[in-house]
Amino acid sequence: MASATVAKALTTDTLQDLVNTGGSLSIGDKTFSNFAYLASGLSGFDANNIQVTASSAGGVYFLTWGGNISLVSGGFATADLLLNYRVTANPGSIVMIDQSYTGSAQPPGGAFLSVDETVRVGTTIVANSHLQVGDLSDPFAEVGDNLNVNPSQHVLDVTKDIGMGIVNGGFVSLSQVQQSFHQSVPDGGATVAMLGFALVGVEGMRRKLRK
Repeated sequence: MASATVAKALTTDTLQDLVNTGGSLSIGDKTFSNFAYLASGLSGFDANNIQVTASSAGGVYFLTWGGNISLVSGGFATADLLLNYRVTANPGSIVMIDQSYTGSAQPPGGAFLSVDETVRVGTTIVANSHLQVGDLSDPFAEVGDNLNVNPSQHVLDVTKDIGMGIVNGGFVSLSQVQQSFHQSVPDGGATVAMLGFALVGVEGMRRKLRK
């Protein structure tokens, strides 16, 4: 008897393939879709060699871009990369987002790197953050960032704007850019309430048995 073939959702693919095919990545209750990018002025960037991976650890979901994103120049130069995607949580609800990167800019004071993030529901901005050289990640409580999504959302559109600049020769490089998603437990309040009622019922039964 032949075994049935079960299609598995992708958890990793190249950025170019995701854009060309309109593909998506899925893990747990998260689906990442609507991938797009716009690159200008970069010395090193090939969407065919940028690996996009969906993963999870400790109840937190991650979307990671890995590959060569760089700018090298012997004089003045600037470059920019926009990364767009949509995250859908079903049945979860996203309450907070976060971002980090692995990279460097040399020489200090003469090369610049920034990673800005805008999160929207439709056309309404609901969260944003800013990273720069020396600031590798945006933790939950960092001053000046709005990483809380309130009220929580099932669907979010995200734009990452990676900017690079060199004043008088140098290089800027990124090998990884990562996004994390933190969510509430679906119907958490109802579950707690039902548990409370169940415990009350058990205690009532114990009292009857004692009588």
